[in-house]
Amino acid sequence: MNTKTFNEAKLKFTEGIKFFNEENYELAEKNFLESLDLAPQRLSVISNLIKIYIVTKNIKKLNEILIKYKNLEKEKEILFGEAYNSFFKEDFDQSIKICNQIVNDNDSKYSTQDLLASNFKNKGNFLEAFKIYKNKLLEYKNDYKIYYNIGCLLFELGKVRQANYYFEKSKNLNPNFADITWRQSLCYLTLKDFKNGFLLYEDRWKRENHPNIKFNNIKTPNNISEIKDKKILIWDEQGLGDTINFSRFVIDILKFTKDVTFVVDKKLKDILSKLHTEIFVVDYQNLKEINYDFQIPTGSLPKLLNILTTDDIKFYKLSLPETKIKKKYIDNDKFNIGIAWCGNPNYPMDKYRSILFEKFNKLLQLKKFNFYKLSKTSKNSSPISEENSSNIFDFGDKSLFEISEIIRDLDLVISVDTSINHLAGILGTNSILLLNYNNDWRWFDDKSKNHWYPSVKIIKQTSFNSWDEVFENLIIEVEKMYKKKGQ
Repeated sequence: MNTKTFNEAKLKFTEGIKFFNEENYELAEKNFLESLDLAPQRLSVISNLIKIYIVTKNIKKLNEILIKYKNLEKEKEILFGEAYNSFFKEDFDQSIKICNQIVNDNDSKYSTQDLLASNFKNKGNFLEAFKIYKNKLLEYKNDYKIYYNIGCLLFELGKVRQANYYFEKSKNLNPNFADITWRQSLCYLTLKDFKNGFLLYEDRWKRENHPNIKFNNIKTPNNISEIKDKKILIWDEQGLGDTINFSRFVIDILKFTKDVTFVVDKKLKDILSKLHTEIFVVDYQNLKEINYDFQIPTGSLPKLLNILTTDDIKFYKLSLPETKIKKKYIDNDKFNIGIAWCGNPNYPMDKYRSILFEKFNKLLQLKKFNFYKLSKTSKNSSPISEENSSNIFDFGDKSLFEISEIIRDLDLVISVDTSINHLAGILGTNSILLLNYNNDWRWFDDKSKNHWYPSVKIIKQTSFNSWDEVFENLIIEVEKMYKKKGQ
């Protein structure tokens, strides 16, 4: 390579670093690739391209560059890329193996340790991940992300107060990192400190990879007095279950104004239209008028309404009109049980809440019950012998409205933490929520009472990712309910 070519390659590399530091990954990649064309096999350039594909989670390009430079497989930079490639493919054991190889080669870089901890976290081994951060990374005492990650792990372990302690230390180092205050809000909410919880919950819009803010051309009220007799647009911002859960606060808004429009996912439109006669419910596809005085996302309603304690959480039962569906599908001579065993697989926490359908085998063998499958067919519903049984009926492919009609007429619904659980709750159907150990904040840690739905009983894991005890207790509860109905 002549001096001129080398200098051109160096210049392109320098430009790439500049754009990388500015988080302009498209231009950074362009310059690195041009540098690599001029100086093939240059490890520093390859390493930075790998970093770009890791940051942008471009699995395809990461895989391509690792294959192209397979001859450099012993280099730490390539190994690091391979470790991330395995991580993205959810081959956590392989990623851990490669990380250990790098670490054992006297590389104690934060990035490798961080990836190692992330692997253990995704495997559900929070204690091992915690140990890595606590024992090996606290040498970076001024790195706010370390305290933040420790806080996240402690939160998953159910140690909410300790988690908040580390979040506070993280915030002291970087007050502008909104993910911290959002995480703190979840701590406060779990502890039923609604004043601080819902206040900090507003920082969800400032997070990295934050959800989209809709209707931001319409102003948001600062206090409840502002909306008196005004035209209000309320919109759903999270999952279907969240929308159902927080719909009660939409009803509470009617105390201040009667002009309320509630925009929801089309799957919920027909269901939530029955919320209240004075609430106009519409889906996004059919929302035409945008002339409103104020807009409010559902997650901001508790703060606006000054919800301070669980006593402020009101329950409003949803009533659906009678249809022919009960006569068509429900056997009144049997005890009819609906089962929802999995949720949306794209939800980050789904792997902790969803259950393999085969876990219900012992219950399904009890022929005195009829069972109605309420989850859509997924990886969590592998074919088993009971599939063809005369007492098991599949409703997973029906519309959510049809499912809600079925739920209304069932004797019992058994569900993991999905929209089905919320539907059963708002319809007042007797239900059992099978709750994962690292549960959503709204279920708190109070086994004596469900503060959201009076008809829903909670059976929670006593240890992480262990469902055996839950199902033992489930059988007992189902038998109790069956006997009670027979009395």
